[in-house]
Amino acid sequence: MRMPILSYFLLTGAVLFGGLILVSSQLESKPLPVSQRIGLPAPFKASPDETQLQTGGVDSADESSVRD
Repeated sequence: MRMPILSYFLLTGAVLFGGLILVSSQLESKPLPVSQRIGLPAPFKASPDETQLQTGGVDSADESSVRD
């Protein structure tokens, strides 16, 4: 018995194509999210800590251990 492969694919393709056309007419098209930025973002710069700003001439060693 001979299989009608060509007619099967033609019928199945037509049904699937019709289904796609029907579904696409029912769905709303949504705009793509687009940003206005071009290129890479600016590099991150952390705000300086207050502990880093308080630089004095004082050593962190205990003064009692320095005295003899």
